[in-house]
Amino acid sequence: MPGLKRIYNIFRYGLGESGRQRKIAAKEKARQEKFESDRWQQGNKMAQRSYQSYEEYVNHQGAKLDKIIHRLHETEDEDFADFKHRFETCEALSEARSVLCLGARIGTEVRAMHALGCFAVGIDLNPGSDNAYVLPGDFHHIQFPDGSVDAIYTNVLDHVFDLEKLMSEIVRLLRPGGVFVADILPGYEEGFVPGEFESTHWKTVDSLTGEITRLSDLRIESKRDLGQHRRDQWFQVVFRKQ
Repeated sequence: MPGLKRIYNIFRYGLGESGRQRKIAAKEKARQEKFESDRWQQGNKMAQRSYQSYEEYVNHQGAKLDKIIHRLHETEDEDFADFKHRFETCEALSEARSVLCLGARIGTEVRAMHALGCFAVGIDLNPGSDNAYVLPGDFHHIQFPDGSVDAIYTNVLDHVFDLEKLMSEIVRLLRPGGVFVADILPGYEEGFVPGEFESTHWKTVDSLTGEITRLSDLRIESKRDLGQHRRDQWFQVVFRKQ
């Protein structure tokens, strides 16, 4: 019950800006402790959440929408405006006529692509019910044919189970000269700590982009700082298929 939860938070953290900051600090501490637990395996460049099976991963990721859908609808107009600005200021997307959005949830980014005149569709493990913009699908096993899209967009690389498999699918789907546009959070050495549903993370943005180029024949065309969106900093990296 939201009312009781709010009362509890007031007693726990206090009122006003100081209370809000104490609540944020407590959440960040809890995230850090979970990240440092044995639920995560940290390698040289990447960190992976431990799953007993691929089915456990799919079930875990599919459960996220029910927890956040109310918030996605509350912020939908703001998110739409942010996506639209990101896309219309991305020069590489100006040449794309067909776009596939990976991990698109309720489809706000797909609608933003439509507003810019693109044919676009999303896929997600759990797009919810009656979603006109997003099809059920697993981005490790994409249902579309080879060379069928001009561009692929995602902002959910932190929800990947197998980055190598994902990159093979992206390369397969892109036409020659097509672009992969990834909006990326900072790495855990740059201040971002994975939360409840992240399954993969990286030391730095550059370490992730290095892995992407190593695992594919894509080359980095551009990188830019998108600035702050709510509590998170975002970067956008454009990769092009030869």
